[in-house]
Amino acid sequence: MMGALFRWVVCVIALATFTVAEDAHAHPEHSLVGGEDIRPGEILVEGMLDGRRDRIDLSSVDVSINGKIAKTDAQGHFAASVPRSAYYFVQISGERIFRSMQTFGNAEIADDSCHCLAIPAIELVARKKGRVELFFGGDSMAGRRYFSARRGEKAVLDRVTLDQDLDQLFTAIKPYFAHSDLASINLESVVAAEQPGPPAPKKYLFFSPPELPQALARAGIDHVSLGNNHTADYRDAGLRTTFDALDAADVAWSGAGMDVTEAERASRFKIAAEKLSIYGFVGWRGTWTPNQTATETKGGAAWGLRSVVEKVTRRERKAGYTPIMQFHGNMEYADRPSEMSLPRFRAAIEKGAPLVIGHHPHVTHGLEIYRGGLIAHSLGNFLFDQEHPHTHVTYGLKVWLENGKFLRAEVLPIQMLDYRPVPATGTMREAVLRRLYWLSAEMGTKLDRSGGHAVVWHKRPRESEPECKAPGPWHLASFAPACVDPEIEYGRNLVPRGDFENTRVSEATDRFWVSRNAGVDFRRRESESDGYMALLPEGASKASYLYSNSYIRDVSARDFTLETRIRVPRDVEIELIAKARPHETDKPTSSVKGEVVAAARLSASDDWQDLRLPFTRPEETLGKARAFRFILKFRFSDASDGGEKTIDIDDFALIEWPGADDQSDPTQAWRWTHSRAKAGEKLAAR
Repeated sequence: MMGALFRWVVCVIALATFTVAEDAHAHPEHSLVGGEDIRPGEILVEGMLDGRRDRIDLSSVDVSINGKIAKTDAQGHFAASVPRSAYYFVQISGERIFRSMQTFGNAEIADDSCHCLAIPAIELVARKKGRVELFFGGDSMAGRRYFSARRGEKAVLDRVTLDQDLDQLFTAIKPYFAHSDLASINLESVVAAEQPGPPAPKKYLFFSPPELPQALARAGIDHVSLGNNHTADYRDAGLRTTFDALDAADVAWSGAGMDVTEAERASRFKIAAEKLSIYGFVGWRGTWTPNQTATETKGGAAWGLRSVVEKVTRRERKAGYTPIMQFHGNMEYADRPSEMSLPRFRAAIEKGAPLVIGHHPHVTHGLEIYRGGLIAHSLGNFLFDQEHPHTHVTYGLKVWLENGKFLRAEVLPIQMLDYRPVPATGTMREAVLRRLYWLSAEMGTKLDRSGGHAVVWHKRPRESEPECKAPGPWHLASFAPACVDPEIEYGRNLVPRGDFENTRVSEATDRFWVSRNAGVDFRRRESESDGYMALLPEGASKASYLYSNSYIRDVSARDFTLETRIRVPRDVEIELIAKARPHETDKPTSSVKGEVVAAARLSASDDWQDLRLPFTRPEETLGKARAFRFILKFRFSDASDGGEKTIDIDDFALIEWPGADDQSDPTQAWRWTHSRAKAGEKLAAR
């Protein structure tokens, strides 16, 4: 990648402001590195490097934590005493390895046995002749809500400071791919300053500012796939402005064109002695006229019929290039690949592609090892303005090829925060990993872990399966499938951001939580090791509301429990309101108007109190409730405005209980975050 070294240095400097182990599989002895003075306000962070697979000389590897060089021994144990922070950014480098970086929160790596933070073993990849490192991100755009905001909020992008604002979209994620040999995303948008021409007759139309390609280039993105259902939103005029802006920024593109020949063209790259080509397709033509795919006489995206997939893959292989396919298919918000897309993905592998990257569902799918190649069926979102909370649980993918064959992939858990990608920590990381392990296991792919990331190799070593564990508070060292017990019912947290550990990253702030008659603030205790939310009522004489800015759509049950911890300065009555997602023909109603499904009363206390509110929603289809918004209504018993009114909230979870049918499949054991006795009594709390 051009300028990779320069970008690496810039990223190191930038991350200094980012309020920012085990032998290979067990906790390290704390004395192995030793000699590290711990000053007031600091904490010991330690971990382990794993270089066994490539037989890496670990004495030549450097580790830094939040910019401070860690002491490292020949066995790979490292340790550093660093100021307590919201996040700990670990950078690993050396002449004979591919650079590695990971981000951790406090609670997920806390080790009470040493009063330190212990990072699980991080696996390294050696640099060898014929190896290249690639990075892929999913669906991306920078229009629509990026320039508009709800009342009282600041827009993410401002026309006056647009270049700076665009760069800040990548601040937290850039270090993860700035050093890669090649980085690619799916650009699901026309690029234009304004509507460039007549729109296609469809409901959703996207265009992003012409400054975006330059920002992509500055961030380290080398290529974009345009084989998707939004490239032709403004027909040929929009295609031309998009191609021109990308060419001016020197960002390669493929997957679309002014005719079918150009649309089926691949972008070709040479990295050292390795020759790679990337080409893209969309899975369907569209029912409108003119539709979204290219023909001999009009522009559009390349239509990925199986015969075309096979033809282009064979062509690139015959030309001496390693073919990599990106495919925009499958169903939006679905968990698994469709019957139409799956054979097309596999056809590319069958004809010689070592790697297939999928997108379009806006949520992640599993990884599949197929005939020695890797299929990532959906990467989810990478840079998108969707507010649906299940689209915020996503990942980026690093892939290593060796002599044109798939070698290894590493999943970077990502949270979409403030419409931008940031490394996921805490329970947001848990949500990414549990979904990935579950859906990959369904496809026969077993994943390993490297630090806080998931890993898959072309051949998995014969290692023991992780022991199952009862669901409990999230901690990286105890990540495992649930031990399925017929006497126990298992559930899944639909709001994993409720630990409030990932609410502010660089310039990004969580927009999921909305209030009425109150303000919202995200705070940390003095040690900065634990985040929580503060609801700030405007007065005590009227009710205050806290609710989600979007409906919870990822619902697969009817029975739910809202659990949280609350600290209140005076007696308060609490109502839980559920507002069903309206049908398109319904008349709009107030955001906080719905059905009261549970209630409680808490007495004033300086201590945290547990709140547990079980409720049931009506069935809409096959045992599932309709999408809904949760609303918490608070009303103080003492209506006087004098005195403290702040309500503190932490460890918020909205748990769904799908029932026995979902628990009979052993792959589902990766999903569960909570459990209870089947009679309904709570057994294990989070």
